Amino acid sequence: MAREKRRFVCVTCPIGCEIDVIHDDGKIISMEGNKCKKSGEFVLQELIEPMRVLTTTVRIQGAKWPVIPVRTDRSVPRRLFPRIMRQIKNTDLQAPVNMLDVVVKDIAGTGAHLIATRTMHRE
Repeated sequence: MAREKRRFVCVTCPIGCEIDVIHDDGKIISMEGNKCKKSGEFVLQELIEPMRVLTTTVRIQGAKWPVIPVRTDRSVPRRLFPRIMRQIKNTDLQAPVNMLDVVVKDIAGTGAHLIATRTMHRE
């Protein structure tokens, strides 16, 4: 692979540094625009395997609301989001569910757990 120039917006903190990177096969040759070391780590991870915490909702029965907000307990490969969402689509919960309860263990084989981010009492 030849040298390639890419622009990233770092999502590590609220600053949102716009970073211009020249890389060669995943190795950073030069980087401009980053304001901290975490930005460099973010760009390197983006070049290797973009990772994100997935936040969404899951259907729940017997609660005041029809869905409950959930998220992964750690970052997962972004390329697996469609597979994870298919698994979540087939997930139904029964109230009560407490905040931080594990809703799905090892979601899509990632090692991450899907956890509730809100308590839902039984109605």
